[in-house]
This record gives sequence, structure tokens and C-alpha cells, in this order.
Amino acid sequence: MLTIVHPTADRTIVRIAPAHTAVVSWNTAAQSGRLEITVYRADGQVSSWLPYVAFSPGSRRSLSGRDEVARIATDIVESTVPMVAIEIRSDVPLDAIAVSTPVHRRSSEPATVRTALDVPALSQYLIAHPEERGWCTPTSLAMLLAYWGKPHDIPQIVRNVYDDGYGGTGNWTFNMAYAGRFGLRAVLMHLAGLDHAAGFIAAGIPLALSFSWASGDLPGAPLDHSDGHLAVLRGFTRHGHPQLNDPAQADIVTTYDRKALERVWQAHGGAAFAAVPLERSSELVRLAND
Repeated sequence: MLTIVHPTADRTIVRIAPAHTAVVSWNTAAQSGRLEITVYRADGQVSSWLPYVAFSPGSRRSLSGRDEVARIATDIVESTVPMVAIEIRSDVPLDAIAVSTPVHRRSSEPATVRTALDVPALSQYLIAHPEERGWCTPTSLAMLLAYWGKPHDIPQIVRNVYDDGYGGTGNWTFNMAYAGRFGLRAVLMHLAGLDHAAGFIAAGIPLALSFSWASGDLPGAPLDHSDGHLAVLRGFTRHGHPQLNDPAQADIVTTYDRKALERVWQAHGGAAFAAVPLERSSELVRLAND
């Protein structure tokens, strides 16, 4: 389930359906700031203020705060007892806060959408940076930004999303925060399957899907296995198979078997990036919670 609050206060509480995990993403024009989180559990226990992130023009760091009530694993808030609300405290103004919790997987039939969005195809393997092999997240974000008429140089995105605490560019929330600086509402959300995602495609909204696979799980995958990878869902073939811009593929535009991709995506949590113009924020929430 996705909840977006905008505008926000210095302290904003977001009530959620009971969940063991959640992701808090935010949009802000501020260049520097610090966010902390308090977790409210179904058993009445309340966490202390847990350090979440700190950011400045030259650095971003996930702080992974924890106590006996809840913990933050880079960009995922976790509790052994279901959480029912999350409070966010910020020392800078935030344009929006989004909280997403996992949704129940549902049976999926071949999507009725028979279209492919015109999403620019970009490779994560850059001639100027031959040593970098893991830039799938910023490259997927670059494709989403370019789709909305806001093209970016991939190394520029890397410089603005790299997490010094995590040691990489794959922190979902830093990527969404960066996209939110350019007139877009950008959030991390959880979807129930490919037919759920098809609603976004029908509305003209591409999605960056986060998935992982072991050897043999995803026929045609660019690597034998992956602990985490992002690629942009741009549409579906006439047979209902998903068509993606996969930045790790040589040809980038790739069609995967529907059942295989859905299985590895949902097993990885069903997480997806979405970015839309600000005036479509309510539509984004409606589609996410459909």
C-alpha cells in the first residue's frame, strides 16, 4: 500500500496497514538535511528516534538506526511485530513523504495492454567508465527522467545518489529523492504483479522494477545470477510478455517470459520506482492501491 503526504511538517506521522516492512521515500528541494524515524507497533511499543539518512551536496549516507523495537536496513524499515504507523522527523522542508508497504501477490493473467512506451534505451556499461559494472539503478532512473523530458548524464546521477553508508548507488530512497528535485513526484512502491503494473503502462507511466534471480531462474537474463537488479518496464507484447529496457543487456530492449519475470520480481518484494509530474500524484496513489 502506498501513502503520500504533501506538503509535510517538521514531524509527519503516516498511518499504515499493519506490516513488518516498509520503505519511506521523500522528495525535497533542500540540498542538505537529516531524517529520523519513529516506529509505532501493533503491540503498543514505540521505537526511539532512529537515524535514517543524512545528505549534503557532497555526500549521502544511510544511517541504519535500530533499537529493540525496530531497525532500518539501509532503506527498509523492519519490525518483528507489525508496524501500524511511522513518524518522520526532518530538519529541512520536505515536498512530500511516501510510505510503501508490501502488498499481497495476486494471480496474474496476460496483460490486456498491448503497447510499448517510448522510453529511451540506455546502457549501464559506459565506455568512459569501464570499471563500473553495477550502475543499473541510476541508469534505470536516467531512463525514467529522460522519458519525462528531463535527460541526465548517468555519472551525474551516480554522484547524486551514491550512498556512502551502503557503499553503492542502489539505495532506492536516494534515487527517488534525486528525481524529486526536477518537478516530479518520485516514490518507491510495492506492486502485486504484472497485471498491477500494466495499469501504469496503460496510463503512460513506465516503471523501474527491482528483481533478483539465481542461475536458471530467468531465461535470457544478462547475468547468470544477481542479488539485485533494476530494469524499466516499458510495455507488453501481444502475447502478454513484459518488454523491458534492461540496462545490462547488449540490445537493452528485452522481452522476458512473463511467469519467470513475475516470479523473480515478486520474490524480491515487488518493488518499483515510479515518477510522474506533480499534478499526477493522486493518480499515482490510485494506481498503486488499485
